Amino acid sequence: MRIVGVACLSVLCAAVLVACAPGDSETDKTARQVAAESGSLPQTSAARYARKALDAIHASSPSFAVVEMRDTPSDDPEAATMHLVFRVHHDGSPDELFPEKPVTACYDVGYNFRGLVREPSRRDCPAGATPLDPPPIPLREVPDGFDPALQSVLTGLPATVTDNDVLAALTRSMPGPRSVKTPEPPPAQDVALRGADVGVAYRAGDRTTYGTDCLLGSRVQGATLVWRPEWDRVQSGEVPCTAKTALDR
Repeated sequence: MRIVGVACLSVLCAAVLVACAPGDSETDKTARQVAAESGSLPQTSAARYARKALDAIHASSPSFAVVEMRDTPSDDPEAATMHLVFRVHHDGSPDELFPEKPVTACYDVGYNFRGLVREPSRRDCPAGATPLDPPPIPLREVPDGFDPALQSVLTGLPATVTDNDVLAALTRSMPGPRSVKTPEPPPAQDVALRGADVGVAYRAGDRTTYGTDCLLGSRVQGATLVWRPEWDRVQSGEVPCTAKTALDR
């Protein structure tokens, strides 16, 4: 009977977050909240998810740390390919009726290029682990102000245009750098014509290092459309960020 009991307990510990590894409801709550926030916007490396996790907890809290981060590439689009270990400390409570002891808990968390794919699960803390401080995430994006500006350019083009007409209109009307002191690399611009139809693409970042941010716009048969394709479809290459894609809609 003792052997059966030990076996059942092992299964229980593996099956639920609140089982045998150290932790309590407060550390569980913190781990879940940070995992959800850091995984809400897809990233392209474990280090970038770690930076998002620390930013989510304001990075200055001594009660939270990322103590491990690793990338494990996979051909399976559903697999967790970026892994973090959170360490969360709860001071406990001196309440006379329901005192709570201090506890330090660690959690495995899994992400991929779509975001959070494995909720935090308790584990033993790695021996001798120290807090990691990953670098800030480089800003590589097509700014929000590009959407209305591109819509205005496409709408205002004459019925018959040349490449030079479109390029001149974009140069006049699209936003410039947002910061003079720390200028950001401008988004790459692509223009294509098909008769009187016009396609424009703006691309920032890249699929392997930063992730690609993409803005597409086209005027097809007189109708103008500006949109941002789904992030994961751009990263996978299913939707190329090109002017031809904009023309094909």
